[in-house]
Amino acid sequence: MPVMSPSRNQPARIRRHFPESLRGLLCGLFLLNLMPALSMASLPSDVATAIRESGIPESRVSVSIRDTASGRELVDVGSRTPRIPASNMKLLSTGGALCSFPLDHQFRTRLVLDDDRIVIIGSGDPALADPDLLDDMQDDDGRTLDVEGLLDLWVHAIRTAGISEVEEIVVDDRIFDRDLLHPDWPRNQVQRQYCAEVSGLNFHRNVLALRPKPEPGRISLGESPAAPFLTIRNELKRGQSKSTANNIDPHRQPLAETITVRGSIVQEQVAPVEITVHDPAMFTGRLLSHRLAQQGIRVGQTRRATASERFDEDHVLFDVVTPMQTVAGECNHESKNLYAEALLKHMGNRRTRQPGSWKNGGDALKTIIEERTGSRLDGLVIADGSGMSRNNRISPELMTRWLATFSDDSPTSRAFRTSLPSPGSGTLETRFANRSLHGCRVLAKTGYINGVSALSGLVIAPDGRSYAFSVMGNDLKNIRRCKQLQETIVEAIAEDITGRTRRAKATP
Repeated sequence: MPVMSPSRNQPARIRRHFPESLRGLLCGLFLLNLMPALSMASLPSDVATAIRESGIPESRVSVSIRDTASGRELVDVGSRTPRIPASNMKLLSTGGALCSFPLDHQFRTRLVLDDDRIVIIGSGDPALADPDLLDDMQDDDGRTLDVEGLLDLWVHAIRTAGISEVEEIVVDDRIFDRDLLHPDWPRNQVQRQYCAEVSGLNFHRNVLALRPKPEPGRISLGESPAAPFLTIRNELKRGQSKSTANNIDPHRQPLAETITVRGSIVQEQVAPVEITVHDPAMFTGRLLSHRLAQQGIRVGQTRRATASERFDEDHVLFDVVTPMQTVAGECNHESKNLYAEALLKHMGNRRTRQPGSWKNGGDALKTIIEERTGSRLDGLVIADGSGMSRNNRISPELMTRWLATFSDDSPTSRAFRTSLPSPGSGTLETRFANRSLHGCRVLAKTGYINGVSALSGLVIAPDGRSYAFSVMGNDLKNIRRCKQLQETIVEAIAEDITGRTRRAKATP
C-alpha cells in the first residue's frame, strides 16, 4: 500500500543614621531595584504615545501586552473590549487543534477497494493535493509531483490491483457536515480562494488554477486539474494591442457549479488565477472517474456516501497522510482559510463523534480555551475558524492569556510557535522592515478584513523571556496606519524586554 506524506520587601519604616559613605551605595542599590518597575511603567507610556501619534481614535483600537512568566498584563488599552480579530482567529484554531490531538496526529485520505467499488474516505484534510505542498514532493522516479501526477498514482494503484471495471466511486465526506459555505461569508466573493467551500474531502485547496493562453483562433483556459465535466464559460477576449497586462476575472455563483471566465488577455498567463469549485467531495470523485475512463477502466456512477453506509476498509489501495503540524504551519504561516476551517470542524468531530461543524467545532474550541487559560470567556464569539466572519469576537486581553499558555517549553507549545511566521517570512514577509527589534524573535499572526487590522503573537528576548501581545483595530479608515502602529508597539516591546533584561543582569 503506497503511503504519501507531505513534507513557543516592605520598605523599612525605622529611620537609621548611616555614614555618608554608605548613603550613595544604598541609594544606588535602591535605584537599581526600582529600574524594572520604572521600565514597566514606560511601556504603557510608549504605547499610549504610539496610539496618539497614529491618529487612530483610541475607541477603535485595543492593546494587551502580557509578561508570559508572571501572567501579569503590563499594558491594557481597552483590552477587555471584544474585537473582530480577522485572521487572528487562526491562533485559536491552530492552538486548539494542537491541544486536541496528539502531535503525531495525521490527516488520512484513503482509496479503498470494497467489492467492485472504489471508496475515497476523507478525513477533512485541507492539504490533499495542495499545489504548494506538491511542489516539495516527488514520485517514485524522483520527479516533482503535481496534481495530475497524484491522480496518476491513484489510477496506477487501482490498475495494479487488477481492476478493469468499477461499479461505482463513492466519496465518503461524512467526517464533516455538508454545510459547505459559511453563512457569514461575503456571497460576492465565493469565487475567491479564501472563500473556498469546506468539505470532509478536500482536493487541490478546492480551486481550479487557470493559466489562459492565446492560441490561433481561440483562447485556452489551461485549467488545472483538468475538469472537462465542469461547465466553464470562456468569455475571455483578446486585449488591445497597446495593453501589456492580462485582466482575468473568473466568476461562480454561491453553491453553483458553472464557472464563467471574463476579461481580456494579451499573453500567456504564468501565475495561476484561482477560482473555487463547488462540492469538493464530488469534484474529487468525478476527477478520479474521468482519469480512470481515460485509462480504459469503465466506471459506473459516482456518488456520495449515505448517512448510515458502512464500508469494508481492509483493502486500502492508496493512503495520503498529512501531519497535523504541516496543517498548522500552512494555516498560520500562509494564512490559509480552508486549513483553519478544517481544523475547527476536526475538533468538533473529535469531541462529539458527530460530523464536524462550525457549531460543534466552535463549542469544542471554547472549552479548550477556558480550560487552558482558566479565564471566563466574556464576549468570545467563535463563528468560524479562519476569521472571515465578521461575527467573530475576542478581546485582546483573552488573546494574550491564550498566547501566554504557549510560551513554555512543552512539545505542544513548541509546535504552536513553529507554526507562526517571523518577520521576513509568510504573512510577515513585508512587515517590520527597518524596525529595530533588539535581537528579539517576533512570532505573530496578521489579520485583515475590510476595516479590520490585527496583529497578535509573542516577542521573545535573546535570554528566552517573552511577552504576549495583541493589537486589534476595528472600524478603521486607514489600515496602513494601524499596521504601522502595530509595528511601533512591537518595537517598543522589544526595547522594553531587552532593556529590562540588561538591567536585571546589572542588578547585584
